[in-house]
Amino acid sequence: MKIGIFGGGAVGLLFAGYLGRLFDVTLIVRRESQVRSLLKDGITIHKESTTITTKVRAVQRMEANHELDLVIVAVKEYDLLSLHEVLVDLGPELPLLFVQNGIRHVEWMKSLPHHNLIAGSVEHGAMKENDVTIHHLGEAVTNIALIRGNWGVVEEIVSRSLDSFPFSIQHDFEKMLLTKLFVNVSINPLTALTRVANGKLVENPHFSQLQRDLFRELLLLFPQMEGVISFNKVVDICRNTYQNKSSMLKDLDAQRRTEIESILGVLLEKANNEHHFVPTMNVLYRLVKGIEREGLGG
Repeated sequence: MKIGIFGGGAVGLLFAGYLGRLFDVTLIVRRESQVRSLLKDGITIHKESTTITTKVRAVQRMEANHELDLVIVAVKEYDLLSLHEVLVDLGPELPLLFVQNGIRHVEWMKSLPHHNLIAGSVEHGAMKENDVTIHHLGEAVTNIALIRGNWGVVEEIVSRSLDSFPFSIQHDFEKMLLTKLFVNVSINPLTALTRVANGKLVENPHFSQLQRDLFRELLLLFPQMEGVISFNKVVDICRNTYQNKSSMLKDLDAQRRTEIESILGVLLEKANNEHHFVPTMNVLYRLVKGIEREGLGG
């Protein structure tokens, strides 16, 4: 089976590193220097006391005539629009799996002509060291759910990767994505602002209280999630990814654009439209946006 993966960040490398041991994987990245490094050294994954290295194909652009059985889109949400034409040119028959944070991209995904669309929610903790090396800090699963169409070749991937890189099939993509959103909102902005690893949030009572405040505000916006996800689930994920630095913290450290719009910005729009009072979300959003603006040079 031939799999194309867009994105050379932590998630793209993690997927390529594990799936590349079972399937023919091509990683599509932006920079020629990363292509050269991947072709030369492969992908190295450090997990606890073990290290694995996987050889993969790497290119800067995917041609429409390149034969693939599945494409996994692992770029940040704000980079999706730049892939629109490329994905359309690959043809509507090609299944697409999207693994972005947040929910802002859902309507855009639905606008694509592809017959088989799948949403993914990654629970793994991964930290990118360089263009070819990542640290797998929190081993978990990737939840997947159909947006439309059928599973097709994905069933083979789920079956063959069960022991090394498990997937869990969910039946409601909206609840699945909202569950991940609850986790992202409860962790990413706080770690970005406090500059601590995930596990420290639940150890520090002041940070933990802010997490509880965020969780209550989320339930105001999505009351249907009551009973679907509990605050204890957030605590468990913080502990399971204890040493992991959130992607938002790493983005601020590197003075890169964050995913604050797709994680909190979209929720503030919803709160405003529905007249909900979400003060904690609003303060965290403004602080992250302000720090991001300073890092990007105003």
